[in-house]
Amino acid sequence: MSNVKRLPYGVSDFTDLRKKGCYYTDKTPFIPRMEEAGDFLFLIRPRRFGKSVFLSMLAAYYDLARQDQFDQLFDGLWIQEHPTAEKGQYQVMHLDFSQVDVGRGDLENRFHNYCSDKFILFAERYAALYPEGFAESVKAQAPDSGIQLRFICNRAKELGHQLYLIIDEYDNLDNLGCARHSPRASSGLCARLHQFSSCPTASATQKWPTATSWN
Repeated sequence: MSNVKRLPYGVSDFTDLRKKGCYYTDKTPFIPRMEEAGDFLFLIRPRRFGKSVFLSMLAAYYDLARQDQFDQLFDGLWIQEHPTAEKGQYQVMHLDFSQVDVGRGDLENRFHNYCSDKFILFAERYAALYPEGFAESVKAQAPDSGIQLRFICNRAKELGHQLYLIIDEYDNLDNLGCARHSPRASSGLCARLHQFSSCPTASATQKWPTATSWN
């Protein structure tokens, strides 16, 4: 019985799942196909189909800050024997919009606060790859997440860094805007969300792959 693996009930993080030795359906063979499909990917599946685990797996695979964990996290999986050239080549920005509904204040302010916190964590995580004062500059622009995002994108472009944006529960904001607030609130957030797809990072040497899930 000691070899029986746990069912990953309630576990939506790939790293947590692998470290706990839970059952995992290997979806890593999809990685090369996704890279061939393009830079802007939109994943639509019913609830409980493993979208969050899949996106967190992509984050672990592409994150240059976790290159040293590759063999531990992907041991025995298909991609361990068939890694792509893009493995561990990106600074990963992983957002989960289901967390935006936490705290007080109107929906747009909570959206800004959540994204701002994530951008600050991103800046701190990769600070060593940027000029001195980078993380402090991102913090100083809080809580306007739009300004923070543009600043990060522009600095990354100047330095030739590659970014990978992952957004989980993308539709959660629309659901909250319509169900708990108003259609106007939802429309206002749509304008904010457009910034995530129009961030000026595309160039011959830089990519802005985006993987998004929708329930």
